[in-house]
Amino acid sequence: MARRPALKRPEPWPSFYWIAAALVAASLSCALLLDLISARKGEPSYIFKTPGKAAAAERGDEKPLADVLAAGLAEAGVGEESILMTTGPKGQPYLEVEIPAGTYAAVETALERTLADEAVRVLDRKRAVGPERTEVLWSVRGAGRQEGGIAFILPAEPAETPALAAKKAPPGRVALIVDDMGNSLEALDVLVGLERPVTVAVLPFSNWASQTARIAHENGLEVLLHMPLESLNNHEYEGNGDGTILSTMADDEIRLSFEAGLARVPHARGVNNHTGSRFTAERAPMRALLAPIKERGLFFVDSRTIAGSVAYAEARRMGVPAAERDVFLDADEDRGRIRGRLLELFQKAKKNGRAVGICHPFPETLEVLRTSFHLFESYGLEVVPVSLLVR
Repeated sequence: MARRPALKRPEPWPSFYWIAAALVAASLSCALLLDLISARKGEPSYIFKTPGKAAAAERGDEKPLADVLAAGLAEAGVGEESILMTTGPKGQPYLEVEIPAGTYAAVETALERTLADEAVRVLDRKRAVGPERTEVLWSVRGAGRQEGGIAFILPAEPAETPALAAKKAPPGRVALIVDDMGNSLEALDVLVGLERPVTVAVLPFSNWASQTARIAHENGLEVLLHMPLESLNNHEYEGNGDGTILSTMADDEIRLSFEAGLARVPHARGVNNHTGSRFTAERAPMRALLAPIKERGLFFVDSRTIAGSVAYAEARRMGVPAAERDVFLDADEDRGRIRGRLLELFQKAKKNGRAVGICHPFPETLEVLRTSFHLFESYGLEVVPVSLLVR
């Protein structure tokens, strides 16, 4: 029988081929890893890309870094008057921010979180301590490799001496009014749980008005009558049952409407306005409302729902104890902005010795108060009922 020829086996690769293949694979792996790292840093990447950044780059609608930094500072509670926006030697945005040294830690934490959400990296922080002030310089990089800086200027606080301690001013005081109360008792539970003397402003014709006022008083919270006043767009509300006082009413009608509202809010120590952009801008109606407020020994807080309000000035002129709102915490319901305005309120109280804030029982606002209201302590402030801040 013929013998079948043996199969020819392929010769093995020389060892240098295997070495070369291993080097190529290692090089590709390194290249992929470096590209991934660049993508994570927001730097140019050939393979891996963050969808949001890539889309923004293609559309050319990346936010200017200066705007991102300014918005971040605002959300951290730094007022515009404390920020000077300039440019560096290479045209990069450069912001100078002067704030009290005691507030820097809170601003730093809030700003870091906001910048991270906008994909802005803090590259470096340098601190220079001088006899009169401390400077903290942040170097940052945003989308598209935009670079810039923030210089925090923290004036030095005078050294404590026995003589200085004797003359030391009392801590700043802050009052927080929660408007639109009376529609639910759940929000009141949160405010009581803060264990701070916040002030509760109760809508007189809300479903739970008297209960809200009574429970707040029993738990040591100050109560205001949150009186609905005519706004620029609510002429049609006359007679709708919410007790809105109109600027066209006669003086005795204004008095009767006020007394009807006050009767529904027991323990009210003062009054503040709900809406009222039309009413509070007119002197004669305000005087008609302030007259019974004065007779009953109450005070008035101007919510300042319009820049042209004359309510506070008229109250002072008539000898009615009065205050006015400094900061609205929740003009919108974004938690980051609410927290930023809370810090702005604390900063104003720190700077001016006193400040009045107003907010509403929105779920977002209540959550911010629950998690961040305690920060007043880091500003060296005292929370007080608003009656202690009237003039």
